[in-house]
Amino acid sequence: KTQIGAVVRAGVDDREQVSATGINIDRLFALVSALASFLAGMAGVVGGAFLTLYPGADWEILVVALVVVIVGGLGSLEGAMLGALIVGLLDAYGRWLLPEFSYFVLFGPMAVLLLVRPRGIFGRDV
Repeated sequence: KTQIGAVVRAGVDDREQVSATGINIDRLFALVSALASFLAGMAGVVGGAFLTLYPGADWEILVVALVVVIVGGLGSLEGAMLGALIVGLLDAYGRWLLPEFSYFVLFGPMAVLLLVRPRGIFGRDV
């Protein structure tokens, strides 16, 4: 959707062609990687204040992240944000009201959503 995104995608497909247009593709890839690393680091800093890690916690986080992507839809930042909000609320209320069925509270609505909208809320062809 953005010009930088289009250049990055073009650089992945045909690096030499993008370089021929005068764009320093190595510098662009380095900047994009730096931005991604910064955002991942900030997520770790923010998450580290709220999450307790223990052996096996990675699978719980991975399952919730998978549900967020499925609910929001692939290829959509808006969908990821809305999916994170919906899944976070479902997970919190599920653990509070029905702790023994918390995964069902998470996966039940996801299954219904996939029946109605197989690509997720904001999903599109990727």
